[in-house]
Amino acid sequence: MKIRKIDKNDRLEILKGDLYAYSRWTNQDLPRSHLTAINPEEVLAAEIDGTIVAALQCFSFQQSVRGSLKAMGGIGGVWTYPEYRNQGCVKALMKSAFLEMRMQGICVSMLTPFKESFYESLGYAIANATHEVNIPVSSLSKYLKLPKADHLTCDRLAATEAKDILANFLYESLRSQTLLPHSHGLAITNFTYDQWWHLHRQKLCVVIKRDRQPVAIAIYAIDSSGNLPMRDRQIEVSSIFWTDIESRDRLFNFFASHRDQIHSLKMPIPLGANVHTWFSNAGRLESTMTDPWMVRVIDIVGALHGLPITCEPFTFALSDPYCNWNDGVFGVNGDRGQLTVKRYGNGDMANLAIDFQATITGISALIYGTQAIDEIVHQQWINQITPETCERLEKCFTPCLIYNPFKF
Repeated sequence: MKIRKIDKNDRLEILKGDLYAYSRWTNQDLPRSHLTAINPEEVLAAEIDGTIVAALQCFSFQQSVRGSLKAMGGIGGVWTYPEYRNQGCVKALMKSAFLEMRMQGICVSMLTPFKESFYESLGYAIANATHEVNIPVSSLSKYLKLPKADHLTCDRLAATEAKDILANFLYESLRSQTLLPHSHGLAITNFTYDQWWHLHRQKLCVVIKRDRQPVAIAIYAIDSSGNLPMRDRQIEVSSIFWTDIESRDRLFNFFASHRDQIHSLKMPIPLGANVHTWFSNAGRLESTMTDPWMVRVIDIVGALHGLPITCEPFTFALSDPYCNWNDGVFGVNGDRGQLTVKRYGNGDMANLAIDFQATITGISALIYGTQAIDEIVHQQWINQITPETCERLEKCFTPCLIYNPFKF
């Protein structure tokens, strides 16, 4: 088996594999846009006897981890043809992806699993899903009565034109700590324009501006086809963010204005949000949960450094069978409100007190806050730890729910 990056001439083979794994198979010629949306720099392929039999894509994103932006590798488009399964293709691809991410300075990774136990064996920790609700548009009627506000405007445009608008809005809102409804786990894409166009060619974008500056944004698809009964006409929001209650209400005002055109609105929300306080007479809502996210640390120093956490110093030993650069003993200090990290060499070990031992799954779960420290210890992902150290970590690394509505 050979693992390699693809070149431009391999893109059709990658597209065929994607179609077999995720779409309706076709032998018909596909539009050129389908090929240009595949960036060869992001695709690793497994080759047996000169034939591509499996592949994955590792997208270069940025992600908000506890409010600190980190370089993140988003794993997607993982497939193997059925006749080559159970031969270790995906495991070999993932090991190569870890090395690629390391060389690119990426310190964390995220994916949605085809099988949770498989990725857990590679060091990923399972996180929460995103909650999606389906509401009748009539439950937004109260937002049609908002008072006129000359300082607020509403712009609607094709989502294919909104790549930079969305990225700049997310960066600025994260920097000013105004992004709502939630920011932990948010991924900011670094797609090429061809990739962005391919993903968003059937979507629209609405931007609420205050004094010409974006303060809320949503990307959505609308299906109000005349051959559909009214009950099946829907707006599906794929990404939605705001910076304050006033800007959120203006987004809801925009969607409420479709009341004579569509019946329902489907939108992502953070787990635990009480959406009935947002709507009127919504009644029993249709609710689903997406596939869960899984997260992993690729470079422990980069992942911990700069996190906005105040804590007393602690030292831990880490083992990572797939990323040997993470093996070792590390000291963490957060007495100035941001974490700093030191790797200890062999010469430093003589009088060093180690507070706990951690697996890469355990430290990933701790950093992302996927579980409380007691649960992580119970899973034996962290061990040889005293109750006092547990209590300290519990105060510093509080559990955090991920809100990343963008699926890749």
